[in-house]
Amino acid sequence: MTDPVHVAVIYTDAGGGHRASAFALKACLEGSGRYRVSLINPYTSLIPHLDLFNRLGSRTGENIYNEVILRQGRTGLTCWLFYAALRLNYVFCEPPAIKILARHFEEIRPDVVLSVMPLGNRVMLEALKRYRATIDEGLLPEGAVMITDWAELAKGVWFPNRADYHAICGTQDAVRNAEKLPKLAGKVHAMGGLLVRPEFTDPAQRAGKQALNLDPARPVVTVLYGAQGSMRMIELAQAMRDVPHSAQVVFLCGRNEALADELRSMDLPYPVQVLGFTDKVAQFLSASDLFIGKPGPGSTSEAMALGLSMLLDKSLALPQEAAVLRHVIKTGAGQAFSTSADFSEHFRKAISAIETGQSRQPIAANTSPTDILQIMDRIAASRVPVADTLRPSDDVPHTRHVSRA
Repeated sequence: MTDPVHVAVIYTDAGGGHRASAFALKACLEGSGRYRVSLINPYTSLIPHLDLFNRLGSRTGENIYNEVILRQGRTGLTCWLFYAALRLNYVFCEPPAIKILARHFEEIRPDVVLSVMPLGNRVMLEALKRYRATIDEGLLPEGAVMITDWAELAKGVWFPNRADYHAICGTQDAVRNAEKLPKLAGKVHAMGGLLVRPEFTDPAQRAGKQALNLDPARPVVTVLYGAQGSMRMIELAQAMRDVPHSAQVVFLCGRNEALADELRSMDLPYPVQVLGFTDKVAQFLSASDLFIGKPGPGSTSEAMALGLSMLLDKSLALPQEAAVLRHVIKTGAGQAFSTSADFSEHFRKAISAIETGQSRQPIAANTSPTDILQIMDRIAASRVPVADTLRPSDDVPHTRHVSRA
């Protein structure tokens, strides 16, 4: 019996999308029985001491992103400055980070290393290159990068210009970004949508309204601003109070307990459910008629896979989320708002469409859960024996490490 292919997935907890993609990969791959997945957040488990934000201040880089950029909505100049500082952090700490990550690969011996985070992929690939050089027999591991954004914000943010990895893309915009790099020729893999968990595409895994303590006779509106939530949801709750409607509203607040407490204390004239971090996002969205939130590529893809109408908050869009907004508006999958007045007007129209049965959007068939298995099978099959890559001068064994076939 062949051992499962061991995939090491590199992710970050800066924002919820990278973590969600990592866990979606784990669910899809391990569900096939052909893979086992190790999830690695290097910022917390391997190189926390290289985080210059934490060394020079009182917060880690992940905390600054989650608490300042996302929760406080500093998505403009502050966000750009943070990205620049993060890039400098990589430049200054690259050599020790490569060494530490390579040593970790030697310890866990993955067959494929796959990154779902931006900016640090040169570090990951250099560490993988160093690890590959320690292997004397068996199959050499492959590298891959799966972009979790709609498109690259700038050249090289996701895809380094080198030939030693595979690029996995969930949108045509991302495919075009990757195909601009000649060294990636033949290694760009397209999925039918950004990766979502299987329960978003499998009707058998969805829940009805009653199972979620929702009134079957009322429309359902779900408000979600990512894993960190946003105090902007308070403003939207107040705006919905001033628009006559028959809907019940679910506020998914993520890890923002202060937000959840404030929403629970509000005297709202419509039925409300307020939840913190939950593993039932797919169930609530599948029972919904309208999605309201920030234009995160993951949550937007989930709503599109379920055929939900969307109202997206462009005032809190991150720089990399502009491509999501352009796609949603261009295709008519939803509307964007910035001010409370904009939101109220769009919400009024959306509720009217729901109540007259005209709200559902065509389901954007998302085939990513099955596509990723086929892509990973191809990547795993592309591994070559060490013997095929040895030059005459390389014939002498130089380490004691052996890869797993």
